[in-house]
Amino acid sequence: MKILHILEATQGGTRRHVLDLLPALVARGVACDLVYSPERYAPFRRDAAWLEERGVRCFEIGMARGWGGRRDADALLALRAHLKKHRYNAIHCHSTKAGFIGRLAAPLAMPVVYTPHCIAFDTSLPRVQRRAARVVEKLLAPRTRRFIAVSRHEARVILRAGLCGPNRVSVIYNGVDLPAFEALQAPSSSLISCPEGARPSSLVIGCFGRLTRQKNQAALLCALPALRRVVPGARLFLVGSGEDETALGALAEKLGISDGVTFAGEIEEARPLYAACDIVAQPSRWEGCPYSILEAMAARRAVVASAVGGVPEVVSADAGIAYHPTRPGILSDHLIALACDESWRQKLADAARHRLEERFEAARMVAATAQIYELL
Repeated sequence: MKILHILEATQGGTRRHVLDLLPALVARGVACDLVYSPERYAPFRRDAAWLEERGVRCFEIGMARGWGGRRDADALLALRAHLKKHRYNAIHCHSTKAGFIGRLAAPLAMPVVYTPHCIAFDTSLPRVQRRAARVVEKLLAPRTRRFIAVSRHEARVILRAGLCGPNRVSVIYNGVDLPAFEALQAPSSSLISCPEGARPSSLVIGCFGRLTRQKNQAALLCALPALRRVVPGARLFLVGSGEDETALGALAEKLGISDGVTFAGEIEEARPLYAACDIVAQPSRWEGCPYSILEAMAARRAVVASAVGGVPEVVSADAGIAYHPTRPGILSDHLIALACDESWRQKLADAARHRLEERFEAARMVAATAQIYELL
């Protein structure tokens, strides 16, 4: 069996998903090629070289983020040329743009699997974008043999939108490769350095993800002043880059908390940094099944996350806090409660790790995905 995977979103959780999934599929005897675009994140070329060493052949085709007009047409032609040159049993598209280009390029008789990772019309994007995304997904749904939803929430969205019937959607949660993750963990808090002149921190809040409206790091910045009144040395550590970085820096200045915020930027291998955080927070406006939360659970860290998308399915009441942002200050209240009760933090962290081992290991994700290919 030979599967072509297509990826444009070469950052964040989708990148992690592909890097964990493809080598494990090859180890199970499923031949995998990857077509990817380096335009969003050029360092993915190093990831591609790493995949090549593990038996995954990788090919570059440039794809524009969002709606690319002529560039989408060029990517479509390049992908069709690739499919004429190479033979595959099926195509597996990851995320929205790859799902758009891949399903248009696929021969009508070829089965296509599509993992949205986060459905564009189930977000807080502008209404026009959401409507356009819904129309595109409806038009391309007949060319999709199987949808893979990364949460039950995502599966319900697919079904309610009429994209397919229940027999064409499968829920496969993202999973963490625990042996690989633990090999990277380092318990030293020196992994996170204080900015020059800043006080040593008694509490580190970590947030992992692109600096964008979706991830909503502004909510954490706004929560930090109240937290620092109770825990004066508390500090926020933001891992990631993105279009909101300048605005977030300005907000930190306005709130007078710049000495307590570290903008770490894009870190190619950020997994060791979870061990240096006391709490991991994810106040996103929308999510699928976020790796940042799963990896925090793997690192035995207490999690505070907004209850959006698949988050409540991952963060149970005894293994973290999934809050509904019903009033101002609710995030800071949760952070203060966790900061002031170390034994509770540890209890949540231990329960989170146990929950991850039971439900969200990569081996489960890989086996379920391979089974989908066999059913095709």
